[in-house]
Amino acid sequence: FVKSGLRDLSVSRTSFQWGVPVPGDEEHVMYVWIDALTNYISALGYPPNDENDKNKNFEKFWPASLHVVGKDILRFHAVYWPAFLMAADLPLPEKLFAHGWWTKDGEKISKSLGNVIDPVALVEQYGVDQTRFFLMTEVGFGSDGDFSDMAMVLKVNSNLANELGNLCQRVLTMIFKNCDKAVPSVDPATDFTPQDVALLKSAA
Repeated sequence: FVKSGLRDLSVSRTSFQWGVPVPGDEEHVMYVWIDALTNYISALGYPPNDENDKNKNFEKFWPASLHVVGKDILRFHAVYWPAFLMAADLPLPEKLFAHGWWTKDGEKISKSLGNVIDPVALVEQYGVDQTRFFLMTEVGFGSDGDFSDMAMVLKVNSNLANELGNLCQRVLTMIFKNCDKAVPSVDPATDFTPQDVALLKSAA
């Protein structure tokens, strides 16, 4: 966005009437994005009522450590919002991450198509952990992802029921047979070999 060249941005509009009126000019309304983006800080009580008003929420939560937004509104958060904050001499968010979109059975999720996924119904059908596992593993951060009931069933059966289930069965069976049915207590300083320590460090 920045490399393509920056242009001036008007913070008000006259082409329509809906919106927050500009004080002192009834023909203008505030640009919707300056109104929307400032909710990040107005929700924290900014600006203070007077010089003696110490706003604890704003001081505690701003600047945001991370803004997570949809990729379709990245420009407004990566270019416009920092410009608004810099104009007001306010600190910028520390990081910005734009996530991808979910589709369902290869189609965009929308009310008009009637294919919106109810997360509550999803959890009731498949379970909380299964749903979390699918959502966290099926899509890399920043990429788009597709949901289908078939993909959910295959993912849960393959990775959780088969692979993780098989691992748990083997480990628990070994403990039951060879460790007096209990996980042995160990002292890392004396019981771990150099190979154990190296393996644990690599997994940390």
